[in-house]
Amino acid sequence: MRRAAIAIAVAALAACSRPAPEQPDASALASSAAQAAAAAGAAAMPSANPTGSPAAPPELPSESRDPAKVVVAWAKTMSLKRWGSAHLYWGDYGARSGLTLAQFAAKWGKLANPEFELHAGDTEGGAGSLYYTAPIVLIDGKRHTRGEIVLRRVNDVDGASAEQLRWYIESLTITP
Repeated sequence: MRRAAIAIAVAALAACSRPAPEQPDASALASSAAQAAAAAGAAAMPSANPTGSPAAPPELPSESRDPAKVVVAWAKTMSLKRWGSAHLYWGDYGARSGLTLAQFAAKWGKLANPEFELHAGDTEGGAGSLYYTAPIVLIDGKRHTRGEIVLRRVNDVDGASAEQLRWYIESLTITP
């Protein structure tokens, strides 16, 4: 059921997403992102989740230039309870969430079966940054929590780092 809900969300967002701007060299971005993650302390993340059960090492977040695809990838990661990977979707590879990885996992780990209803959002520019705001619904059993997710990245400017150019979560109004 979870995979079907995510697949429907992916198909719906793909149908309504705007064309993405031309993409820079993906291998350069991936290399820069990996270096930035290591510099930000991602290399120090444990290979087990904070509850002690084994988990796959966190994956770097989506570097898609389409913010709707980034939201879908984040929602899938959250639905799979991959807290380490989901934490990395926040700016500065998790630091802008205001939570350590252990705090993030403890906060979201309360959910029994998290799923997300995703809706198309709008992109706006302002003061050198782009913002993507989309309605989102967290579904956990019979509980439905409505809110919005805001992604941010800098405009394509000379000297911008891979971290600045990737879409990252700026804010999220839903809580577990």
